[in-house]
Amino acid sequence: MTALRDTVRRVLGPLHSTGPTPRNLAYVLALVLPLLSSAVSGHFVFFRPYPFALHFLSMALIATLGGLWPALLALLVTMVSRIYFLPFLPPPAESTSVVTDFMRLAFLLFLGLIISYMGDRSRRYQRRLETSVNALHESTETLMQSLNSSRCAAWTLDLDSGQSARWHGGSYPVFGRPFSELEVMPSLRPLLHPEDQPRLLELVEQMRSSWEPIAFEHRVPWPDGELHWLEMRATRIPGKACAWRGVTVDITDRKLAEAAVLRAEKLAAMGRLASTVAHEINNPLEAVTNLLYLANTDDTLGDQTRTYLSTAETEVARLGNITRLTLGFVRNSGVVANVDVSTIVDDVLSIFRHRLDTKSITVERHYEPDVCVKIAPHELRQIVTNLIANAADAVSPKAARIAVHICREDPVAVLLVDDNGTGITEANLHRIFDPFFSTKQEVGTGIGLWVSRELAEKYGGSISAQTRDLPPGAATRFRVELPLAQ
Repeated sequence: MTALRDTVRRVLGPLHSTGPTPRNLAYVLALVLPLLSSAVSGHFVFFRPYPFALHFLSMALIATLGGLWPALLALLVTMVSRIYFLPFLPPPAESTSVVTDFMRLAFLLFLGLIISYMGDRSRRYQRRLETSVNALHESTETLMQSLNSSRCAAWTLDLDSGQSARWHGGSYPVFGRPFSELEVMPSLRPLLHPEDQPRLLELVEQMRSSWEPIAFEHRVPWPDGELHWLEMRATRIPGKACAWRGVTVDITDRKLAEAAVLRAEKLAAMGRLASTVAHEINNPLEAVTNLLYLANTDDTLGDQTRTYLSTAETEVARLGNITRLTLGFVRNSGVVANVDVSTIVDDVLSIFRHRLDTKSITVERHYEPDVCVKIAPHELRQIVTNLIANAADAVSPKAARIAVHICREDPVAVLLVDDNGTGITEANLHRIFDPFFSTKQEVGTGIGLWVSRELAEKYGGSISAQTRDLPPGAATRFRVELPLAQ
């Protein structure tokens, strides 16, 4: 019966897709096929011993397509065609009894009922199967979309088979590579961060002997250079020797948020410490300021000594400003004025003179005259101090050199600080302005450049670092841009 139904569908499939429905077609065939069967059976001698053979095939076809009612209509047309032959048909070669015809018609009716029942049952089963398949397909699509939107990938791993994990299609590419590439790899260990690879081997050994659920966080460098954090969670499949089913989730955003919270907590702790230190320093600073003033009023002092005392007073005043403004760079504190950039740079270089002379550092000055910016003087001095201090730490031990350039590039003033040290690696170049990041592990605090950037951006400026395409003799260049004073 299934083969007959499939054959009918193959033959009538195009008609079904573009024409009437199978049930309507069955009614049409119920009117036509019995008449044709009677005509063919009457014309050909071969069919006369089997007068209902073609009617049987017609009944089976109609019952399969349309069910019970088209089959009953076909039976009625068969009875009429057997009793009242069409005028143009030749008479039958031999007559049959009414009882025989009635039994044959009854058999056709019984056959139609059986085929109709089986066809209706098959169609109901098929509809339920199609509904189940559609529901399963929809559930699968929903699951795959959920996995992709949640940046999650599902997988199955059989450790005894020696094959890599089988990844379910539609999952998020957590490794930044196609899953077809992952499934042919004998192990995912080479894709992990080198520091996490030994822990993966320990996890595999644990999975072989344990039935407890596992959770494993690791890092994966993507082909584009980005570093992603992944979390793998899995449970062992019951009834199998050593098979696991789990998911891998991209938790990079969560890790970045945790790092941001940690940095914020560090900054808050530093702010509390700085406020305490500033309060404790201000009292002795005030005493030192008074003593310097009294010493400066002594008539017996020479001019050179007075110069030293004046410089000391300036630096003590700057130190007082720094303590009051520590970690408060976005506040409108301090007096903003038009400041000549070269004056501030020369002041800072004079403070570092002893340090520069000790390391035999040559300082080159390239200034355009009258380049002024509107900024609080002590904040510009703090920016320059951080840059000069870093350059002094980074210069080459031999032929040490620092070059300072000041120029206009309307509408900004540009300050360039070059050094001939070893330069900054590509891995650190994008992190040097992050708070608490420092390459000077012994003495670095990691806040100097971050503070400088905050101060520059406070006045609508910017600061950047460059290690490529520099003039001969320069390994690193810091560029500070500040709006020109009107």
